[in-house]
Amino acid sequence: MNLNDATRAFIRAHATDDVRQLALRGTKDPQVDLPFALQQIEGRQKAQTKLPEHFAQEDVLYPATQSMEQCSSAITADYKATLVKGTSLADLSGGFGVDTFAFARHFRHCTYIEPQPGLCDIVCHNATVFGLDNIEILQGTMEEQMGNIGQVDWLYVDPSRRDSHGRRVVTLEACTPDLTQCLPLLHAHTRKGVLAKLSPLIDLGGTLRQLPETAEIHVVAVNGECKEVLFLLRFEGKTHNTPKIQAVNFVQGQPSTFTFTLEEEAAAKPVLATNLGTYLYEPNAAILKAGAFKCLATRFGIQKLHPHSHLYTSDTLLPNFPGRTFSIMEQIPFGKRAATAVAAITDRANVAVRNFPLTAEELKAKLKLKDGGDVYLFGTTLSGGDKTLLLCKRMP
Repeated sequence: MNLNDATRAFIRAHATDDVRQLALRGTKDPQVDLPFALQQIEGRQKAQTKLPEHFAQEDVLYPATQSMEQCSSAITADYKATLVKGTSLADLSGGFGVDTFAFARHFRHCTYIEPQPGLCDIVCHNATVFGLDNIEILQGTMEEQMGNIGQVDWLYVDPSRRDSHGRRVVTLEACTPDLTQCLPLLHAHTRKGVLAKLSPLIDLGGTLRQLPETAEIHVVAVNGECKEVLFLLRFEGKTHNTPKIQAVNFVQGQPSTFTFTLEEEAAAKPVLATNLGTYLYEPNAAILKAGAFKCLATRFGIQKLHPHSHLYTSDTLLPNFPGRTFSIMEQIPFGKRAATAVAAITDRANVAVRNFPLTAEELKAKLKLKDGGDVYLFGTTLSGGDKTLLLCKRMP
């Protein structure tokens, strides 16, 4: 980490420049560590929205691109830190340390474990920048260092979701470490339990069967995109047969939460709409991932368009629906004359599909629509099986 005066000045002078262009131009100053400077400029640019507290500290150092892409955002890290309580926690997959730093603000002592020496050096430096003196840094793999942490209140693990060829993987067995195999080891080193960050694509029901100690599942979305699926395993007391599922959606930093259980979802009997109401509702990304399709309808007293469409309608406006709300302008049957009928209303729209035979891109091309504008067009299936197009305006 050669952060000499020349390198620091270069980073400041080119803070907003395109990193690829900078790499091509290079520098004539031999005192500038160009690869390191480029890494810092790129990391700082990514941190501006993802990690605003890091961005605000000029002395923070950043790792290579992959570590920046894989690290948690400040919003999700801070949320995780509210889920566990105690005096000690060990982060078994430290990375850039964003999660460790969030936990360290809530625990008396935190242990950071990471096999890459370079990341350990960066996190050690940044901990000093943030004034966090309660973090112990251990360089090595989880298996190598478990004997050195003793027993802590909580363990946090974020298994690597890439295989030996760098391809993304999803299932527990394909990740490293494999939680299905190492749970006895984790159990031996924690007094309370484990918080595991898993792939946003993971199957909740199947994973729950593999991790019967699960007490809570948290599905976290930020600005319309599902970012994290968190399994909280408690080893105190008996096995949890009915874990609560919390779908948390952050919009402009503010969370909305919908909590349910799989049993409630299985027992729910939503009313299917025989006619469209005045308003259309689309659940947020966290609820869609969590699978609260039926109990959402019964909880809010709205009708479902089709068992598999996951769109809802009502004649009375719901002011606090956890998702997007639209007023329905026009319903057009999906047939040979659909393109002509849509063209008479608009030449551009924000197109989405739910339970529909075409993708959004295919439907947009078929209707010859441009992107954008104030109109939202949904291709979907109604309770009787008819395919339809719904032209809507989004409610504020």
